[in-house]
Amino acid sequence: MGARNSSGTSAWRGDGFFAAGLVIVSVMAGYAINAFRAQPLPFRYVTKAGRLEQSVQSITRAKAPESPRLTAPAAALARLPDLSLEEFVAYTKARRGLVVDARPEIFYRLGHVPYALSLPREKFDSAYALLRGRLETDHAVPLVVYCSSPTCEDAGLVQTALRKLGFTHVAVFRGGWAEWTAAHLEEERLP
Repeated sequence: MGARNSSGTSAWRGDGFFAAGLVIVSVMAGYAINAFRAQPLPFRYVTKAGRLEQSVQSITRAKAPESPRLTAPAAALARLPDLSLEEFVAYTKARRGLVVDARPEIFYRLGHVPYALSLPREKFDSAYALLRGRLETDHAVPLVVYCSSPTCEDAGLVQTALRKLGFTHVAVFRGGWAEWTAAHLEEERLP
């Protein structure tokens, strides 16, 4: 019986070395694959605001040769007052500025405020690149950003990002899509 226990321990030891080797090879392969990705995954967690700041920096670097004014001065980053539902409705009807939807694109497709532009926080840099021509015609054009609900922080994050990119009049409709739909106001959908 002692010989059997001895060979069983050896088998476990051999399996343990094999498993450890497999883990090491897998980790090395993961690092190598990540190194060749267009946008490598970070090795530490970056907050939503941090990821959005990285997008703003990427956009700023990309437009450096063509634009002398890259970002708004720190004093200009103060937030405009939030809009109430009544003020937002009046703003959308007057169409004197742009409405920006900060929700993920899938929610935008399912329904959004009429004439709103989709500029989701999570894909800010790629969405901004698509909208650049429309947004950058005049940095003083008023913009109002909204997201899902009063507790959604994405509208505030997108507002800050737009201000850092030089937009001087950016407000937030805090009630968001939830308040808009609760008031049974007109909406647009994409196929």
